[in-house]
Amino acid sequence: MWEVILFAILGFSFLAYGGDFMCRGVSAMAIRFGISQFVIGMTVVAISTSAPELITSLIATVDHHPEIVAGNVIGSNLVNIGLAGGLVALIKPFTITSRIVEVEIPFLCIITGCFGICAIFVPIGFILGIIFILLDIVYLYFVCKNDRWAKEEEDANPTVVQEIDLEKALGLSILGLLLLFMGAKLVIDSSVKIAHTLGWSDALIGFTIVAIGTSIPEIVISLVAALRGYGAICTGNIIGSNIFNSLMITGICALIHPVPVNLTLCHIGIPFLVFLTALMGRFFMTKREIDRIEGLILLLAFVGIFFLSVYFQL
Repeated sequence: MWEVILFAILGFSFLAYGGDFMCRGVSAMAIRFGISQFVIGMTVVAISTSAPELITSLIATVDHHPEIVAGNVIGSNLVNIGLAGGLVALIKPFTITSRIVEVEIPFLCIITGCFGICAIFVPIGFILGIIFILLDIVYLYFVCKNDRWAKEEEDANPTVVQEIDLEKALGLSILGLLLLFMGAKLVIDSSVKIAHTLGWSDALIGFTIVAIGTSIPEIVISLVAALRGYGAICTGNIIGSNIFNSLMITGICALIHPVPVNLTLCHIGIPFLVFLTALMGRFFMTKREIDRIEGLILLLAFVGIFFLSVYFQL
């Protein structure tokens, strides 16, 4: 058992460093080519930090553990809002632009609601997977096409836009991707063994252990971005990751195997995800920021959901 635990810790370390390296690499290349901070957060950073979720979910699907996928997606989205968003707000409250209030927050709420409805009432299979993927591609195109909105309240930091070594950035991206692959495989194998020993279901494994482990890059990047004053990257990362998880990850996995959703996950995970997403949106739309008290509320809500899920054994 101790050997399995060590492999799990090693896998989480690979995921953390892999996500960080890949994020730094692709962000450096994006900044070098003049892309705004918000679009970097919504696209390259969000996709990079969601790479562990994608790779882990794909490996779980191929290894005949498809129930992990839905648990991983729902759990990771809850981690992004409650744990990453809550911790960031506790350390340093962050604000958002009017574009996020008018476009991104409503779209995130709609996508989360639609994802929940489909997960509960409609089998997420091949056709729905294609729809999810196309919807995410169209949305990413819209984000990049309307980059001018993102510049409205761009964080000013003259040290960001410098001559960046593109070869180093590419090397970091490749190294990060390799670490993500190795980390995802280690996390899946060790987590399944540990949780099965404890009598946990695949859905609970994905909703808790795997979700938190694969969300480490989002947590790290969000905290670093907030501390360095890059609020647009931090906010874009959280929102963009949740949209990518719900649409692209679920969609790709559904092309390989229909994504089953545990009944208890429908009763606990999805309703709480919709609630926490709406709560975050409410905080943002009221005064365009999340302060420390609101961050604490999000964090405590996440902790409550986590222990409630374990208690009811998803």
